[in-house]
Amino acid sequence: MADSSVKIETFLGMLTVKLQDDNFVKWSYQFQLVLRGYDLFDFFLGENPCPSKFVINSDTGVTKEVTTEYKEWVRKDMALLSLLIATLSDEAMEHVIGCRTSHEAWTCLQERFASISVVRVNQLKTELHTTQKGGESVDKFLMRLKNIRDQLVSVGERLSVNDLMIAVLSGLRAEFEMIRTLILARDTTLSLKDFRAQLLFAEGSIESKMQSLTSSMAAMCV
Repeated sequence: MADSSVKIETFLGMLTVKLQDDNFVKWSYQFQLVLRGYDLFDFFLGENPCPSKFVINSDTGVTKEVTTEYKEWVRKDMALLSLLIATLSDEAMEHVIGCRTSHEAWTCLQERFASISVVRVNQLKTELHTTQKGGESVDKFLMRLKNIRDQLVSVGERLSVNDLMIAVLSGLRAEFEMIRTLILARDTTLSLKDFRAQLLFAEGSIESKMQSLTSSMAAMCV
């Protein structure tokens, strides 16, 4: 254990995401990252089991005296359970009411939010490949599809970054046809960062052309 004390207020400033029905992947990633950084996530995984509650005397056997280790473990675990609950929305909290340990609460949340039904998986796959950009920005569209892909990956579906890129390209409007053709014709692998950069550049060029065309038409009308 990196630190014998667990102060909730120390972590709340770092845990900015509250668990909702549609953001388990994002919430879980941040929560695990922070708690692992302080060597405390083993409580949630059940890898730091509760020690014996009562002192065992070599002569008389089990006594009624509670061990110091047990008291300390319970104190830490209750603090961690309180921290977990503080990061839940009102709806998510319904699923951990009655849980007595941080491990029990984490398991309940995993079963509720990470275990997506086959029907939901099929819905997400359909959404990934049929969603259109419409009038939203490239950045928002890309992040929307990435969130869908992350949900699928979290339940064991194998979807590469390239699969995400193809889904994004398929949902772009006709004016992105040139950049779509160029990216699909590449022989080398493109990182998600570079992919985003190229789409943003194309979006900027399209917007500039539209503004220029609008200005020209206005001038003609005058």
